[in-house]
Amino acid sequence: MDFTKVLSSPGLPTRFSEAELLHGYLNSEPAREPIYLSLGETWTEAAPGLTRVLASPLPTHSHGYVVTQYGLPRLQLVLRTYIKRTHDLRGEPGEDFEVAASCAGTRNAMFDFARMLNSPPDHQTAPVALVFSPGWDYASVFASAGYRVQHLPLSPQTSYPSMAHLREALDGLQPAQRAVLVINAQHNPTAINWRADDVRQMIRAALAAGAAILIDDAYFAVHNPDIEPTNALRILLEETAKHPAGTPPWLAVRSLGKQFHCNGWGIGAVTGPPAVIDQLMNTTQFQRSFISAVPLQEAMASWLQDPQSDAYLAAMRQQYADKRIHVARFFVDRLGYPEGTFQTGECTSYLRFQIPRPYWHHPDAAAFFRMECFRRTGVLFGLDPGHLDDMPHAAIQPTFHLRMFIGPPIPVLTDALERLAQAGITFAD
Repeated sequence: MDFTKVLSSPGLPTRFSEAELLHGYLNSEPAREPIYLSLGETWTEAAPGLTRVLASPLPTHSHGYVVTQYGLPRLQLVLRTYIKRTHDLRGEPGEDFEVAASCAGTRNAMFDFARMLNSPPDHQTAPVALVFSPGWDYASVFASAGYRVQHLPLSPQTSYPSMAHLREALDGLQPAQRAVLVINAQHNPTAINWRADDVRQMIRAALAAGAAILIDDAYFAVHNPDIEPTNALRILLEETAKHPAGTPPWLAVRSLGKQFHCNGWGIGAVTGPPAVIDQLMNTTQFQRSFISAVPLQEAMASWLQDPQSDAYLAAMRQQYADKRIHVARFFVDRLGYPEGTFQTGECTSYLRFQIPRPYWHHPDAAAFFRMECFRRTGVLFGLDPGHLDDMPHAAIQPTFHLRMFIGPPIPVLTDALERLAQAGITFAD
């Protein structure tokens, strides 16, 4: 991988420390290329059928504006059907829920939702975002929108969310204080598929407390073939149907980039009550941008209607299951990891592993071990509680774990782990 094609020029400022790490490594003229297993990107595995659609002639109108904030009309209609089918929703789009295309990444959609919920801003009492940690970078998104971020722990034994901590946090809200609960049922980074009963309890508790709900379904389609992913969106619709009047706002975001290895497209779906989607797209989003990336939306609409897109997902799921088995065997057989010191999980494109105990005495132990791996092997893993550098976020309790992105092909993952073994980096290191 020629990283000069995707890294900013060395002379440009950056607040992303991993870019600086990669620049420093490449400037040292290493004998081997770096292997980047932190950021969830391969740059090589985009769905071939999807790229073929993009390479074919597209309608001329797709190179201009579309006069709707819901996305390219064709893609919006396709997504209505696609979300209903893949989530097995009982309601009707346009009545029980609405779907729009997101064309600048689901991160922007989350940020817009956060701004919408806090409009006009409450200058007396900061709204609260309740997020389970370790987790994705929700802290930066919500803190940037004026929220106080409250981290709720996962069970150290099972990595499932703690209902007791959630109820305590909801009970601690001040009267009329705005709050939003984030649910990531196919959990990044633990790769654990949260139990449906737990998700239902979480949704019921949030609705009873009047808290808004954000469902992050980035990895809903990325799971082992024998796993039924917990369908948080369907559960939410079932629960809100019991409380039609006065239901707090909610939004579900689903990245299509994660399931088709095309993150740079920024194409996804946002689902919510029709009134919420109306305000989100026609007011909040419109404050910052028109709809863009229309040729990509055109290609995505064609791909989603092609039966080959479902076949691609089925093959990809098997590949991820094979990678989990392969990496787990390597951890045990070559790196000396005992069972229980790593989590291969069953969904997402990540797994999680414990750093060797001899490193635990170092300040910021996981970051120290991560840098040791990178310095000695050129393999860059991810920090467990991830956030973008120099962005506002609440303090996160550090863990003794790192994340490993397993999106690349097995030979690349084998090369990365082989480098660790050859450098003597094992569990007993």
